Formats: sequence, structure tokens, C-alpha cells
Amino acid sequence: MPDGVEPGVQAENRDAKAAMIEVAEKLIGERGLDNVSMRDVAAMAGHRNNSAVQYHFGSRDGLITQILRRRLVALDVERKRRLAEVDEQGLGTDLTSLVHVLFGPMVDLLRAQPEATHYARFLQRVGPVMGPAVPEVNLRTTTDDVVVRLIDVLSHLPRRTAFERIDLATQMFTGALAVYEDRRDANNTVVNSDFDSLLAHLYDMVEAALRAGVGIGAQKSEVADAPEPEVGGG
Repeated sequence: MPDGVEPGVQAENRDAKAAMIEVAEKLIGERGLDNVSMRDVAAMAGHRNNSAVQYHFGSRDGLITQILRRRLVALDVERKRRLAEVDEQGLGTDLTSLVHVLFGPMVDLLRAQPEATHYARFLQRVGPVMGPAVPEVNLRTTTDDVVVRLIDVLSHLPRRTAFERIDLATQMFTGALAVYEDRRDANNTVVNSDFDSLLAHLYDMVEAALRAGVGIGAQKSEVADAPEPEVGGG
């Protein structure tokens, strides 16, 4: 923002940016990235200027990066607090505890606003592709520390295989929460309509996946002498 801008204008600009971030997360989570225009975002955020997104964020990708940054930084702060807590309890190398440290912050985010969350769907749609564009992912984060600890705990697996299991488990967890949000908004109560029951299933499934050995269907070349994974993301 240019120097010399009136404080009231600065506050107004911050409010405008915050509104567009909230609206964009909701719309992209509900419709998908390709079905949301920046004009839609500006209009639903109360702007008559169709170029509001470009003015405040530079581009659509700039807006998406800001959504990811806001969430990833906040989640990592909470993850750091949880990791310190389990360390104090002597559980810093316990698989169950580390899994809860990894996924608990997102769970709490959804639990805090049970009728108005879109983040799991948003993350499922854009996170795997856009996440690496967030500058913070190039820094060492608590998420990285948890992943490295999990890899160490999964000593029954080659390290590359352990890393890939954790990545797939994360996608499974996030994807299931995204489906839960979709079904909640559609009033679909046929299956997994209770949040706590869904979480119990997910935590059990993640732990089972991580504890599993290498199946007979895996080619030896896929797991033997694999390079060390590079950890660097939130």
C-alpha cells in the first residue's frame, strides 16, 4: 500500500481485502477454481469495481496465495503449540499423538464454525497445486518437524515410502473433510453426518495406513534405495 494513505483508508482497504479473502475461499470451495471469476468475488464482497481483486492482490493467484497464507500460518502456530504439549508429556515420538498434532488444527478450525466452513473443500481443490507458491512453504515449519518425526517413527518403512504414505494420508483426511462439508451443505445425512464419528473413522484409517507394511503388490524398485524426501511445506 502506498505511503501517506490516510489511516481510515488503510483500515477500509484491510476490510475490503479480508472480505474478498472470505468470499473467495467460500466460492472456490463450493464451485471449484475454474467456476469462480474474480468479478464474482468482487461482487459478493460488496465491490462495484470489477478490478478490485487485481487492485488488492495483483491477480487471481495472488488472492489464492493470500487465502492459503492466512490459513497455513495460523494452523502452523497451533501445530507448534500442540507439539510442545506432547513433548512435555513425553509423547513426542508417539504415532497417535503426532497424527493428532498434524491434523488437529484443521479439525478445530472446522469445529469452531460447524455451519460455515469451506476450507477443507478449498484446500482440496487448490492446495496441492497452489500451496507451494506460498512463500512460507520455503521455510522450516512445525508441520515439517511433525512429518520428519512421523517418518522416523515409521521405521518399518523405507523413508521415501513413509513420506509418501504421510502425503497420501493427508490427502485422504482433507478429502474426507471436504466431502463432509459438501454433504453437510446438501443436508445429506445418509452416511458420516456426525462430525465426531467421521473423525474417529479418519484417525483410525490414517493410523492403520501408516502402520501397514509394504504390500506384495509393490515393486522392489519402488521402495528400495529411494532418495530422501525433501520436506518443505505447511
